[in-house]
Amino acid sequence: MSAVNYDPRYPSVFDLKQKAKKQIPSFAFDYVDGGIDDEKGKQRNRNAFHDIELIPRYLTDVSSVDISTEIFGKHYAIPFGVPPIGLGNMMWPGAEAALAQACQKSSIPYILSTFSTTQLEEIAQIAPDVCWFQLYMPNDIEVMKDIIRRVKCAGFNALVITLDIPVGAKRNREIKNGLKLPFRLTPNIIWQSIIHPVWAIQTLRHGQPDFVNVLPYRKDTDNDGLAQFITSFTQHGVTPERLKMVRELWDGPLILKGIQCKKDAKLAIRHGIDGIIVSNHGGRQLDAAPSSVDSLRQLPESAHKNLTIMLDSGIRTGLDVVRAKALGAQMGFSGRSFFYGMGALGTGGANQVIEIFRDEITRSLQQLGCLSFSKMDSSWINQ
Repeated sequence: MSAVNYDPRYPSVFDLKQKAKKQIPSFAFDYVDGGIDDEKGKQRNRNAFHDIELIPRYLTDVSSVDISTEIFGKHYAIPFGVPPIGLGNMMWPGAEAALAQACQKSSIPYILSTFSTTQLEEIAQIAPDVCWFQLYMPNDIEVMKDIIRRVKCAGFNALVITLDIPVGAKRNREIKNGLKLPFRLTPNIIWQSIIHPVWAIQTLRHGQPDFVNVLPYRKDTDNDGLAQFITSFTQHGVTPERLKMVRELWDGPLILKGIQCKKDAKLAIRHGIDGIIVSNHGGRQLDAAPSSVDSLRQLPESAHKNLTIMLDSGIRTGLDVVRAKALGAQMGFSGRSFFYGMGALGTGGANQVIEIFRDEITRSLQQLGCLSFSKMDSSWINQ
């Protein structure tokens, strides 16, 4: 067995998840780990990956394989990145900056959420070559224009518009934990923090997380007003008219995240979109939604010809990334994997997850007899 370039006590994302569950407060763990309703959609995401069988090809020298990919004219060392997650610093204090730093070092994409807890300008300085920005479409057109202006001035490489949260979700785990957005200290949250002292001490050092990128646009200062502001900030359903406005304002790669329908993929092409991230928001919005893999399978041929296809929701291993590529996805994203890593190992968890995926993607291609990630396609699938 060859040596691995990561902590051997946690050789998989599952191991990191088990450690994170013990290491951090339940409200933080459940915020990342939980799905919607009965969490059947989250389960379908994983099961769909297990159903993809790949046929290995032997009689090939696989001592060296190329796992890099090129999208939107940029080269990335690994076809895997960090998707947007709001309140990232709640999972582990300083997580967002640490993730950005790790992604810059390893040359993989990092997508910063509109509802992150670190200034977008700071992230762009930390990860100038790999930073993308995710936009929750603001109700206010002038706010939308100003955020895009800031993103452009900061030097972000791509703009990602999330579609799959037309309204807020009712997540039962968060309700039971008393977790509310914006983040507030309730008796239950205070108690959970006390019994997880390492997390609590780090949080005290970094300060209570807040939605720093949207706060300049609020008009009141009380907590109730802030809660209402967050609720009313986004448009309830991104419209084609707004997409047209954004396309005129943003001349870089423009990506839609949350595509699950053939019709929406065709509309993306019509509106000059460059790429899509097929996603059901990790099973966190609609429990009846199809798995991300099933949505990927259903994309029309025109989408594969005219768009850069990427996949989010359900990825937990490097083999999953390879399976996604066999179905036509050029890049995979997994927010839960990274935040399990941060919850388990603190800021060092970012590199742990990257190296696990680097190792697993490499070994999967070698096992399959595929010398390059770019060459993996549907011909490897056991139909």
